[in-house]
Amino acid sequence: MSVALLSPRLIARESISFSEVPYTIMHFPVRVSLFLPIVSLAHAQTHPPAAPDSPVMLDHVVVTASPLARSQAELTSATHVLVGRELDLQQQPTLGETLSAQPGMSSSYFGPGASRPIIRGLGGDRIRVLQNGTGTQDASVTSPDHAVSVEPFLVKRIEVVRGPASLLYGSSAVGGVVNVIDHRIETDLPDRRISGVVDARHGSVSDEFAYGAAADIALVKADTHAWVLHLDGFKREADDVRTPAGRLVNSAIDSDGASIGLSYVGDTFNAGINYNGFNSLYGTVAEPDVEIDLRQRRVDFAAEVKQDFGIFTGARLKFATADYEHVELEAGAPGTTFTNTGYDGRLELLHAPLAGFTGVWGVQSVRSDFDIEGAEAFMSPSLTETNSLFIFEETKVNAFTWQFGARVEHQSIDTRANANFPGSQSRDDTTVSLSGGVVYAINPDYTAAFSVTGTERAPNAQELYSNGPHIGTASFEVGDPSLNTEKSIGVELSVRKLTGFVTGSFNLFANRFDGFIFEEDTGAIDPGDPFDPDDDLPIYQFVQRDALFYGAELETLWHLHQGDLHNFDLKLNLDYTRAQQCNGDDLPRIPPLKGLIGLAWTGGPWSAGVDWQLVADQNRAAPGETDTDGYTLLSAYAGYRIVKGPVVYDLFLRGTNLTNEEARMHTSFLKNIAPLPGRAVTVGVRASF
Repeated sequence: MSVALLSPRLIARESISFSEVPYTIMHFPVRVSLFLPIVSLAHAQTHPPAAPDSPVMLDHVVVTASPLARSQAELTSATHVLVGRELDLQQQPTLGETLSAQPGMSSSYFGPGASRPIIRGLGGDRIRVLQNGTGTQDASVTSPDHAVSVEPFLVKRIEVVRGPASLLYGSSAVGGVVNVIDHRIETDLPDRRISGVVDARHGSVSDEFAYGAAADIALVKADTHAWVLHLDGFKREADDVRTPAGRLVNSAIDSDGASIGLSYVGDTFNAGINYNGFNSLYGTVAEPDVEIDLRQRRVDFAAEVKQDFGIFTGARLKFATADYEHVELEAGAPGTTFTNTGYDGRLELLHAPLAGFTGVWGVQSVRSDFDIEGAEAFMSPSLTETNSLFIFEETKVNAFTWQFGARVEHQSIDTRANANFPGSQSRDDTTVSLSGGVVYAINPDYTAAFSVTGTERAPNAQELYSNGPHIGTASFEVGDPSLNTEKSIGVELSVRKLTGFVTGSFNLFANRFDGFIFEEDTGAIDPGDPFDPDDDLPIYQFVQRDALFYGAELETLWHLHQGDLHNFDLKLNLDYTRAQQCNGDDLPRIPPLKGLIGLAWTGGPWSAGVDWQLVADQNRAAPGETDTDGYTLLSAYAGYRIVKGPVVYDLFLRGTNLTNEEARMHTSFLKNIAPLPGRAVTVGVRASF
């Protein structure tokens, strides 16, 4: 949940200032602690604050959590939205690190080049990472050293659904959804012929320089329609990161990307297509001489009908196809190669009221042709196809809004024989997910939400058919073709304070798994090369155990002063997740208790803030796992805005981990060799027009 979510006084200012300017595409990759109070406040210098008694609403519209595009206050699920300045301040070179400081979230931190989001202790194939509502189609699920093929540099907003979202996005969303939304396909009529942004930043912790630009050009602009050309591009270069323990060897990054797209925007119909490319060369950190050379080319198409036809009030179509490849370079020589080609398409039909219910009927089809070639191929080539039908319905009765849904999903996996895996195998699974929930408007100040979700997840190809050395996790992975469907029941209760001196929310959640699939340390060793003891790897077996995840999240914003000239806020956050097998053993890499204390001030063109992120010890370790010490990260920020005609210049100075504390993430496979970045100073300038 963002500061804007907690403080709609700030949302009101944000919604008419910088967030309306086409998104910034240059962001700096130094780890940042939370700056949430600062973000929305920074927009206030060109717009007067709302009156002290104006309502504070949870009014970010979240398209990810509901196909009806409800506000955060109208959803049964806990959501979080990063947008505008808040997003800019959180930007890192990886998606996981961009989100890791948010409530209920962490990352699989594998150095600055690769990390995936973790939500409430769940990661990997249980978190669905989307780009504009369709899958990323990369190799990031298979290993934490594989980067997500989404560059946060080019992001307009990020929406997070915490808790089960498998109803809309499939069984791989049992832990939640992260939807990265860019500006490459236009859906709104432009208010000017040309708009865009130019950005440049430099950071001390990795001697990084980043720069780029984006532009939207209305080739045809009329009152009822427009043709919009979109162009963007970026470049990021960074050396090895400095940590309190010294330079993090082999953590340098060299990435770039660009896109071109054309959109038609009309009163009753939108359609657009975009072609984009992303390249990244980054060190694996796990090995001093191994780099990953990543390349993806992707085409996105989207269309929307915004008028009645038959019993329907509209329709949305999204389709993306991608060609992904990365090569693991060993001392500069090509080694193991990972490829993934496929598509993700979904059609949603919005229907008119039927028996008091409004809702959406949809179909989704996903295809992934995944292959690994080389000495470290730990699984056979596989083709995974998933086809689904889903329904989402909503009805309102007095102060109660009821939401229901169901999804039926069929997954087929076929493996192919090669030199490392002489046999072929196949498997088909059909799963069903159901959900129900209610939002109760207690009074104008408070709402409460409760939901229950039952999810079934079929095991993926890696869990079923792995059998080989996986150097990224320093293990020999062994799958189990007899794994059963993983089943879970999730419940969540949320109370939200919408107005007044203190605003925020409190969430309680629990998720009970029947047959939770994870990698268990067998205690055995694969000898590998008998003449090279460094080639020995511990054997990890994919197993199923009953498990329970539960926890709580508290987010509050205290409006200490809201005036015409100055604003001053205090933010207090806390989140906790506990996860264990039903036999009492703790599960591996579960994030510890985390908190935040933040202060933010704004006055005229100036803004400033300070944050303390506090992370507790994690001494509830899984068998074979070591404990992790807690840490505190101190960060500060100051900014100044200059308005010159149609151009807005934002200058900022930011310091992170100012005490240079050694911090290690318990959720990281590399926690013993890769601490988080040390003291850093970032300076930047952005011009928006």
